Order: sequence, then structure tokens, then C-alpha cells
Amino acid sequence: MTARILVVDDIPANVKLLEARLLAEYFDVLTAANGYDALSICERTQVDLILLDIMMPGIDGFEVCERLKDNPRTAHIPVVMVTALDQPADRVRGLKAGADDFLTKPVNDLQLMSRVKSLVRLKTLTDELRVRAATVEAIGMQDGLAGAMGDEPGAVLLVDGKGNSQDRIARALKPIADTTCLSDPQAALFEAAENPYELVIVNANFEDYDPLRLCSQLRSLERTRYLPVLLIAEQGHDDMIVRALDLGVTDYLMRPIDPNELIARSLTQIRRKRYNDRLRSSVRQSIELSVTDGLTGLH
Repeated sequence: MTARILVVDDIPANVKLLEARLLAEYFDVLTAANGYDALSICERTQVDLILLDIMMPGIDGFEVCERLKDNPRTAHIPVVMVTALDQPADRVRGLKAGADDFLTKPVNDLQLMSRVKSLVRLKTLTDELRVRAATVEAIGMQDGLAGAMGDEPGAVLLVDGKGNSQDRIARALKPIADTTCLSDPQAALFEAAENPYELVIVNANFEDYDPLRLCSQLRSLERTRYLPVLLIAEQGHDDMIVRALDLGVTDYLMRPIDPNELIARSLTQIRRKRYNDRLRSSVRQSIELSVTDGLTGLH
């Protein structure tokens, strides 16, 4: 897998370090020393992922991210903020600005490459759907996809081995989602396959069960293959996080859980799910229209 990655940082040593790591994995790397240059590059060049520093002169990383996400031409590009800031409030602010993830300096190589590869895979899928939907729109078979994703509560399935943490997480999510809680992973797999959930949250607190097995099963079933999965893990379990991202887990959160970060990450996944569902619906409708008469329903 290859991709074009933009590294944005005003400190040349940081840029060189990230550039060397990415080039070693055969990624195509672009660099920018400030936010204005980054925005200009994204406007005129295809970029698959952005590693964005926060503390920069001129405009900071938060504003750069907001401008990228407000621009329809760049809104789909995944943004990972790479920063020395490690407070929950900083992560929440970044996620509200539209960032897909955070990496804290000094950057862990395994987490860096796993997160980059995971987000590149996700963007590749989204890009394919966007191209097909744009073709449908261009030939006049369907209206544009622009518009709000809706403010109705999301449908979330929480898989958690402990009742007390189930209650805390469900209460935290109440403003944005209707949450179904299960403690049996296999029952949760059937539940996810049979109902239209928009996010599955897997809390890795089971005493006698590997939560990554459930994540893998969710990715292997046709009905749940594109369902976002958010893993909650213990601090220091970097190997589990890396393995989870390799298996296709969409996002992760470390304990102790900050409720605001939980809400921000969940909203990001729900909105992305709705956007991709609309793209897939556009593609399905275009196929139906190409082989079916709209008046009679006959081929």
C-alpha cells in the first residue's frame, strides 16, 4: 500500500524525522513548514493523509484542520495531529476541529505506521465511493451529496464485560446516541449483524475473552464489514492497539475515559458512517437506474 502523505511542522528536525520514517515504508512524502503552505498544497495536489503539528506560527494546527474540513475539496482527507500537547482538552478540541486522530511526541513508530496505514485504507475506500457517486451526479441520475448528515441520535452498540463501566459509557453517550449494552461478545456479533448500528464500541476489559477476536469477526462478516469499531484499551497496551488497527478497528480510546473525548470520537465515526452510507446508496441507485425502467420497474 502506498499513498501521498503531507507532513506539516515548523521545526525542520521533526519534519525530517517523520519524512525518513515514512519514506522507509515507501510512502510518497510532501512537506510544509506552516499552515498556509499546507492549505495551498492540498488545494493543488492530491494528498491522502496529513500529519499536522499544532503549535505553528501564523495559523495553528486547529485552524488549519478546520479550514480543511470546511472545504469540500479537502474535507475527506484524514488528518492526524502530531503534537507535544497531551491533555484531554487538547484532543477534544482537535477532534471537534475535524482531526481523525492524535499522536503525541515523541511519536511511537508502531502506532504511527499502524494509524497511517489504517487511515489510508479508509480513505481509499471512501475515494472509490466518491468517484462513483460523482459520476452518477455528473450524468444527472441523482442530486448532489452535499448536505447535513442529520442531527438525530446515533445507534451505538457497546460491548463491555463490566456492568458499571457499561452504565458510565452509556450515560456519557446519551446526548448523542441511543446505546445498546451487551456483555456477551458472541451475542453482540449477532446483534451487530442483525440491526442497523452506526458504531460498535468494544471495551477491552474481559477477563477470559480476547476482544480483538470480536473485532476480527466484525470485519469478516459481510453485514458488519464497514461498521466503525472503536476500541477502549488500557494505558500502555500499545501492542493491542497496533494489532487492532491492523485488523481494521477504526479508532481507539485509552482508559481512563474522558467523556468529552468519547463523545467527539463517537460523533466522528457516526458521521463518517452516514456519509459513506450515502455514497454507497448513490452507487446502488445508479446501478438500478441503469438496468431498470423507473416507470414500469421492468429490466
